[in-house]
This record gives sequence, C-alpha cells and structure tokens, in this order.
Amino acid sequence: MERAARAAKLVLYLVALCVAFAVDMQDKVLNGSRPRLLAAGTALPSRYTAIVPGCRVNGDDPSACLEERLQKALELYRNGHVQRLLLSGDHGATGYDEVNAMRTWLLDHGVAADHVFLDHAGFDTWDTMVRAREVFRVDGAVVVTQAFHLPRAVFLARKAGLDVVGVAADPPGGSCCAGSAVREPFACAKAVYNTLLGASPRFLGPAIPITGSPAASLDRP
Repeated sequence: MERAARAAKLVLYLVALCVAFAVDMQDKVLNGSRPRLLAAGTALPSRYTAIVPGCRVNGDDPSACLEERLQKALELYRNGHVQRLLLSGDHGATGYDEVNAMRTWLLDHGVAADHVFLDHAGFDTWDTMVRAREVFRVDGAVVVTQAFHLPRAVFLARKAGLDVVGVAADPPGGSCCAGSAVREPFACAKAVYNTLLGASPRFLGPAIPITGSPAASLDRP
C-alpha cells in the first residue's frame, strides 16, 4: 500500500512537471509572437498572401470552426488586404479532404479560382508554415486562425522564415471552438520542440510559387 502511494505521488509529480513545462512553453510562444498579433480594428499592413490553416471538415463541408477562418480570409480578400489565399490542411486520405472543402466554400463566395492555392500536406501548423515558405515561396503573409491558435501559428511562421502578422478569425460573439484552447500549452511545447529540432515537414515537393498559377496545387478542376 505504501509503495502504491509513493508511486501515485511520483506520477502526480511528473504530471505536474509536464503541465508546468507546457505552460512555460506557451508563455515563450506568446512572448515571441505578441508583437505580430493584430488587435481588432488595427490597420492591416499590406500582404500578398493569407495563410489559412485547415481544421475539421464534415464530408465536403467546413466545420463551424473552419468556416470562421474562411469568413475572415474572405473579408481580407474582398477588402483588398490580400491578393492570394493559401489553404493548408489535411488531405492525407482519399476520404478526408480539408483543402478542397475550403476551396469550394471560397469559390462559392466569389473568390477567383486563380487566386486560391491548395497545400494538401498541411498536417500540422509547423508543416503548413514550412511548406508555405519552401514549396509556395511565400515571403510575407497574414495568418488567419482563431485567437487561441494564433500565437502558436505566428510563432511557427516566423521560425519558418516568414514575415507574418496574425489576424484572429473569431466573430464578435466569440469563437465556437474556443474550448480547444485547453490543448494549447501542450501544442506549444511541441511547437518549440519542432523549431529547436528543425523538424522537416512530412512532405515537401516541387515549388509552386504563390506569385504564379495555382494549377499545380490542384487535384481537381
């Protein structure tokens, strides 16, 4: 019994240590990205590209969380703040396709087809940002995602060599997926680990410059 109690205390100590480390990494990420996070109403500097990380889809339909990101990207595009949209998400299985669902939504809302590029291998935020730089040759961009995710996304973008600012996709009443923030400390720990390790994305591939045609990024008309 005494041995079991000691083991339980050790487990609790290790869990607390892991949580404390993750929270510390989240602070590191926030401090590294805070100057690039634009508050609501702040004048947006001109950027050629908006990077929109993917999120869960339901068949061919974006989830409510993903639709928030698309709505904000559409707003930036319509207002002339960005000229190209880089949609990056998970298309690693035949039956699951975040990026084409995103593209269809934007085309249905009036975005020109030749202004939309697809990154089918954005399996996580680090992959998205490295591929934006290495495959799509993005230099400066606006990162569009929810406020809870934005510091990590901007941190990783800058570590990947991108000159970015971050714009929150949260609607006035708050994001429907704000509850996902509970995992951010651990996601931030992974983010710092990836940048320190210089981890390579799962896939790279030939260049598809964002300043050219998106045709090579498409897998359907």
